[in-house]
Amino acid sequence: MTKQQRCLWHSATAFLVLYLVFCGIVYFRPQWFFYNPSQEVPRLEQAVLKGYQAEEVKYFADNGQKLPAWYTKPAADDGKIILFFHGNSHNIESFYHKLQPLAQAGYGVFLPEFRGFGGQPGKITEANLTADALKAVDYLHKLGYSNDRIVLYGMSLGSNLAVHTAAALGQQQPFAGLILEVPFDSLYNVAAGHVWFPLPLSWLIHDRYDNLAKIAEVNTSLLVMAAQNDTLVPVSHARRLYAHAAEPREMIVYYDAGHNDLYAHANYNDILNWLKK
Repeated sequence: MTKQQRCLWHSATAFLVLYLVFCGIVYFRPQWFFYNPSQEVPRLEQAVLKGYQAEEVKYFADNGQKLPAWYTKPAADDGKIILFFHGNSHNIESFYHKLQPLAQAGYGVFLPEFRGFGGQPGKITEANLTADALKAVDYLHKLGYSNDRIVLYGMSLGSNLAVHTAAALGQQQPFAGLILEVPFDSLYNVAAGHVWFPLPLSWLIHDRYDNLAKIAEVNTSLLVMAAQNDTLVPVSHARRLYAHAAEPREMIVYYDAGHNDLYAHANYNDILNWLKK
């Protein structure tokens, strides 16, 4: 073997080792690639100073762990409450402003934090997040809210929690509504659309967050809100979900918006108009 051949052999071997190590890290530590949680504890006092009227309560995860949530009662005793599931980043403090116009309009709001976010212990997995979402509904049930008074609202990764919850708990009594903001059809398809290098994604991604597999099981009014300039989750994902969903359904595409700025395009006004229907 010539010197040049040995050099090529060593380079190929090193590349293969690095490739396998990278695949192993993605498989065993998906939290490093698919989530960007803030470990800062949400500061309700800062939100209150900015006019967001809420109280902090605790709900229990299925393992008995106490998790914080920000709760605003509806203005009317029989009013509806909006249960908001945030996405894969930050904590609830980063999202309360999206709900403030809805609370000011008289709707109740419940913002649960999840395991692994906002300084809460626990591992972020699909199983844990969907379980936390179900327990948030259970907490509202204990407060006296029936499904027909609860509007599920999920943003980005939270869209999966909302769809899963609607499908799992809404068969006997449908929820008052389901709002999906910049949703994807599945996490696998999002990743596949961004990975230019050949990777065995079907093996690496074991938490699929497959909205498309469950959206047809949802039997409540649906509002899909998508952004035409979304470079993270292409608008085609929302269109596929909408096409597979049952009536009644409505879809709004914000043609000048990106993944994180629908609030800047006053999407809360469209939500309020939809809720009135």
